[in-house]
Amino acid sequence: MTIKHDGVFHIFASSDVLEVMSKFFKVVNSRIIAKKQFPEQKVLLRYNGLNVGEIEMRNDSPVHYREIRFNMLKPRAMKLLFEKIPQTKKFNDKVFVYGVADKRFGRW
Repeated sequence: MTIKHDGVFHIFASSDVLEVMSKFFKVVNSRIIAKKQFPEQKVLLRYNGLNVGEIEMRNDSPVHYREIRFNMLKPRAMKLLFEKIPQTKKFNDKVFVYGVADKRFGRW
C-alpha cells in the first residue's frame, strides 16, 4: 500500500496493513441517521471511536448492477499506520518505507 502525502510516498507491505487493520479496527454496522437511509447499509471501520473507513452498498446507479463503495479517511488511516508500523528505511527524501516493506522495495 502506498500513500502519497505532501509530496512524500509512504510505502507499507500489504501484510503489515492487513495485520494492523484486522487487529485494531472495530467493525460495526451503521444506523439510520436521516430519512431514506437503511440500517446496516454501511459497515463502519473504527479506531479509537472514530470512523476511519466504510464499506457501503449503493443502489443509486441506473446501471443494472449494484455498487459497493469503499471509502477511507486518509488522515485517520495514516495516523493508525504510522502509530503501529515503524519506519524501517528512507529510500530518499520522497520515499519512506515501513515495516517489512523494506525487504521488497528498492535496492538498498
